Amino acid sequence: MDLQLAEQRVREWAREHSHRLGLKGSTIEAKYIWNPGGFVNQSYRLSDGETWRHVKFAREDRTSHLQQWAKISEHLTEHYNAPRLVQEVTEPVLPGFSYGLAFEYIAGKPLSSASDPLPVVGKVLRALKELHQDEQLQTMLADGQAAPTYAEAFAEEYITRFEEDLEGILAERHLLDFVEDRTLDWFRAEIETLREMALQMPCFQRQAADVVHNDLNWQNILSNDQHRFWMIDWDDLTVTGDAAMDYSVFLWPLYRQEKEKPIWKERIIREAGADTFERMELYFRAKLFDDVIDVLADYVEAEGMPEVKEETRRRAKDIHLRAYPEYVRLYG
Repeated sequence: MDLQLAEQRVREWAREHSHRLGLKGSTIEAKYIWNPGGFVNQSYRLSDGETWRHVKFAREDRTSHLQQWAKISEHLTEHYNAPRLVQEVTEPVLPGFSYGLAFEYIAGKPLSSASDPLPVVGKVLRALKELHQDEQLQTMLADGQAAPTYAEAFAEEYITRFEEDLEGILAERHLLDFVEDRTLDWFRAEIETLREMALQMPCFQRQAADVVHNDLNWQNILSNDQHRFWMIDWDDLTVTGDAAMDYSVFLWPLYRQEKEKPIWKERIIREAGADTFERMELYFRAKLFDDVIDVLADYVEAEGMPEVKEETRRRAKDIHLRAYPEYVRLYG
């Protein structure tokens, strides 16, 4: 994709809709925001020099995710400090991206860059407990279908993703000269191992009826110096998920800090139950495997984004080469 042309198209669209966006039309500029987690969506920062907006476009196969977010946006803003929705984008602005949402821009930094993240961690854990039991969201998004088991929810969030990643990796095998053929065979076997573990563990057999964010990494928590926080990127919210998914992704940066582990372990067991913590152990394993395989899919997909290809590939390769031996050491 030609990012310069994409920025031009977004700028022209924003100038046409400047009144609804709350921006001064003649001075609006648009800047692509690189997402180190992949290219499923595209985001741009809009500014007229005084006011900023964040606009996010979804691929056609992901449109329903943003539409759901728009439906519940007021509730998310009020209860979970989600960015306030300014405008839906219902016309195609970028090729292949037929829908989008424009939000107020949040002047916070990712929690990963905070000098002291622990005060915010505590606040987010309280918000997560409320989210996981949010009956209003369950009512707003109920579709009448029976909830899956926790094992099925695990497969939907991780196994399906891993299988898609492997398919994309095999299709562009020639790009990954630092990955051995036997490693690709091991990927396939490990995916099946994770699937079978979830199917066999008793704690995964109950019905999954938790309201979960599903992508609560520290890039999706913004904070400021006063320890205020905002939760962003609600594309994957579901009311038939597993609270263990949110807790494992959110606590991942603290997972190997032994002095902190007993504190949040006790808290999770107290607030969500021992079964949730037991499922978290498998989710932590899947999260590390995600660092092994998903980044390789990003490495391959970066071929179509020449402006950010080098940066994306350097990051993906570094993560893979760190996570792969660590995974083998921990899990064999």
